[in-house]
Amino acid sequence: MVMTSLPVSADRSEQIKIETNTDEVMNELKSTKIQDYWNCRGELTVVDDIVMKGSKYVIPYSLRKQMLQKIHEGHLGEVKCKRRAREVMYWPRINQDISQTTASCEQCRIYRPKQQAEPLLAHPAPHRPYYKVGTDLFDFDGKSYIVVTDYFSNYPEVGQLQTTSSKAVIAYLKTVFARHGVPCELFSDNGPQFSSCEFATFAKEWGFQHSTSSPIYPKSNGLAESSVKIIKTLMKKAQDREDFQKSLLIYRSTPLQNGMSPAQMLMGRRIRSNLPVNEDLLTPKTAHKVKEAKDGQKVKQKQLHDRKARHLPSLKPGDKVRLRDITTGTWRHQGQVKEEVAPRSYKIQMEGGVSLRRNRVDLQLHPEGKDTESQETVQQDKEKSTESANRGSEDARSGPSQDSASPAAERLLKTMTSPQGERLVRPKRHVQPPKRLIESC
Repeated sequence: MVMTSLPVSADRSEQIKIETNTDEVMNELKSTKIQDYWNCRGELTVVDDIVMKGSKYVIPYSLRKQMLQKIHEGHLGEVKCKRRAREVMYWPRINQDISQTTASCEQCRIYRPKQQAEPLLAHPAPHRPYYKVGTDLFDFDGKSYIVVTDYFSNYPEVGQLQTTSSKAVIAYLKTVFARHGVPCELFSDNGPQFSSCEFATFAKEWGFQHSTSSPIYPKSNGLAESSVKIIKTLMKKAQDREDFQKSLLIYRSTPLQNGMSPAQMLMGRRIRSNLPVNEDLLTPKTAHKVKEAKDGQKVKQKQLHDRKARHLPSLKPGDKVRLRDITTGTWRHQGQVKEEVAPRSYKIQMEGGVSLRRNRVDLQLHPEGKDTESQETVQQDKEKSTESANRGSEDARSGPSQDSASPAAERLLKTMTSPQGERLVRPKRHVQPPKRLIESC
């Protein structure tokens, strides 16, 4: 288009073209290979036939792969490798090459640190007592125990087991259900007592849903794990085993953060303990504000947890992943995603044909020539930053009955999701001047 608009004849244009191709300087100007050095052209010098950028060596293309291996020879992280190389050498896009080298290093991927925690995905607060319970087993002083905790009231039931078989666990759960009623859902880990056919038959006959957490991820069964910690502390502090029941009574009758005790939330009344109490306080009353208080507490808990959390890219069936070994902390084992069985919980087909279930935080997406996970994750975080807290709080408030959100939770949620740059303005109050300042007509 430009050539046709120039006032030059075709013969003259052809002559210029031929002479340009034979001119050495013109041929160098036509090359696009040196365009990458345009921004640093003022720093380039030649010393003993070696191109330098200031005091750094400009590495030729044929030596760059070798230099990358030397830069990453100590298997340092990406940032440290860039600092190391930045002091002594240069070539265009050296940072991208170092990032790709560190991301594709097999040894670095095996011994990669544990992944950062994801935003909190809390269990929804039930709308009534014993709608959902959590259970777990623990050992103390050479004996086995089982704890059953109500998700609504945090009321713990503790029993000693002669054996840890499914039969013994089922027998104890029957006594608890006979006392408080059959829950709609029971949440546990994947221990052999709970994953047996005998326990599945028990759940079907008694009419409750049995849900399990991801293996080697005890945080998913956090309420039961927290109850185990509390019960163990009470056992350690008891002077003898007979005093443990009194300690358990005191814990059940002590108010929690919402001002009500576990017994009061479960039974609708306070229970008499070792402290003198007015008879009116022992009269049964309905704890109608329990769910509102628990919803607000969960929103605040999520807000505090998510300060140091980030979303990990979701996995799809067929994705190749690495599994974290809980004993060594390495990422040696590889597998392929089969399906997502629960939120952030996936079933993985291993190379030997074995199927395992793991939480997303224990799965590392295999690069397969792609960039590192962090680039995709940062993009997801940017897209979801304005809605993560809102979505998490809605999950926490959505109970089985689909009740409307409590006012306390909504107020906390508004505080969480309000823009930081927004300036709060107090409402102006009406000022009534005194009569002595009003001029009489």
